[in-house]
Amino acid sequence: MTKITTAQKVPTASIDEPTVINYLKNNPEVLERHPEVLTQLTFPHESGNAVSLVERQLKLLREENKGLKNKLADLVHIARENEELGQRFHRLSLELMTVGQLHDIVAMTQDQVQTFFYTDYVSFCFHDELADRLEGLESNILDADSKHASKIRHWMQQRQPVFGPLDPGLGKLLLGEHHQMASCVLIPLYHTRDIGLLILGSKSKDRFHDGMGTVFLNQLGELISAKLKNYLS
Repeated sequence: MTKITTAQKVPTASIDEPTVINYLKNNPEVLERHPEVLTQLTFPHESGNAVSLVERQLKLLREENKGLKNKLADLVHIARENEELGQRFHRLSLELMTVGQLHDIVAMTQDQVQTFFYTDYVSFCFHDELADRLEGLESNILDADSKHASKIRHWMQQRQPVFGPLDPGLGKLLLGEHHQMASCVLIPLYHTRDIGLLILGSKSKDRFHDGMGTVFLNQLGELISAKLKNYLS
């Protein structure tokens, strides 16, 4: 009698790869019962030599472990940055609590935001409807006759940060002699009405950009708005 082998019972051509893969995934104990199979499996190495399945698995695990370590390091870095940013907000809040005049609030904000948030330029652009309450701050009031006035009012109404760089005309209007800043962001200030914009500029093109998060920028705007509302609402 002719002995029928396993290969003869199940022709190789009749077994597709997904079937084998699914079977091994669902029955991992098969390889535990037949460890000799693992020792016989080899994979081509980049150098041309063959490596065992165990070596290949170790390499993959090392690469995965390295990737996880990098992700963890990134998360720790972000957590530290957020903690430091929270401390800066706290210091700014304390500083703002000590001032009681509009001019002092503006000056304090410009000084402290530039210091605490590593910004090269800080300024205000107040809504022109508030002009009668901004004596002495005329240079910070939106020029109602400017051809850019309607666009700037629209940004105020949107109540979302707007990132630069700005076109030359807008840049000169909002940043004055600092209009050549490599990047900037316009943060709306508002309470029950539009107050204006807090303008932050940087010499670095990577400091403010569309892809950055806006949570802290919005919170900064809310903090300054809360202090200004009693004087401009």
